[in-house]
Amino acid sequence: TGEDISFSHVSDFAPFYDIDAHWETDGDDLIDGVRKNHERLGRRVFNTHLRWEMLPKRAEAGAAVDGVEDDRTQRPECGKFIHVTRNLIDVVASFYHHLSNQKEGQYTDDFETFAREFMAGTLPFGSPLDHLVSFARGFSNSETRDYRDQSLLLINYERMTTNLRGEVLRIMRFLDLSITDEVLEKDLLPSFRFDSMKCNSDRFQPKSVTWLNGYKFLRKGKVGDGRALMEENIGSDSRLIFEFDEWIQRSKYCDEIERLLGLNQEDSEDNSTAVFLSLVRHD
Repeated sequence: TGEDISFSHVSDFAPFYDIDAHWETDGDDLIDGVRKNHERLGRRVFNTHLRWEMLPKRAEAGAAVDGVEDDRTQRPECGKFIHVTRNLIDVVASFYHHLSNQKEGQYTDDFETFAREFMAGTLPFGSPLDHLVSFARGFSNSETRDYRDQSLLLINYERMTTNLRGEVLRIMRFLDLSITDEVLEKDLLPSFRFDSMKCNSDRFQPKSVTWLNGYKFLRKGKVGDGRALMEENIGSDSRLIFEFDEWIQRSKYCDEIERLLGLNQEDSEDNSTAVFLSLVRHD
């Protein structure tokens, strides 16, 4: 829009889609604060933890998308979707610290127990593998099986840590954003780095729960933190890493990903199979 847009909290412009407080109680409209910010931004932006089949995809309520009736594989017509993924062993560590430090539904057992419940799918949001497969189905309904898609983009946290500029450029192309190199290098990329976000943590600390003991949501942002936490438990006869590998094998997750997206030909930014498979590796 050309307007200099500042914000006190990221949810002012990108609220959770599935939190009631962001919607009017007597209709389908957003609350005034969010709606006005979206008007300033020139587009509507949401974030969510919902699975692919639970997300809206129709241009109008009740309409079919491209003649597809199955919500699991529909291509969206109502907007653009960016699916951000992270290695599952790091996810389990991050999720453990998250639930252990929030007042509502606080998790009070140890990490070893948490990791096993994570694999069993008994924690909030269910099985992480089911969640990933649900989005893989969304990517599978494409003739080219190429995630450079005009309505669906796959982003990987590990790649952002090693090539932030390249991943931001992909997002810019996907959203058709025109941003000068000067603005990108001097203003945007520095603000997207973890250290910068942590220094401005009040802008990103979730408001949907009450945090305990001064917990900071932006904790480490490190790749490999989950494996380190699992290895801390090995001295106590824990087999967590081995159990993780056995869990992936039993689930046949890799077989399902290759069935949906095709065989892994090369590890490139345009290979959705490679990204989805990398999420369960820890070597």
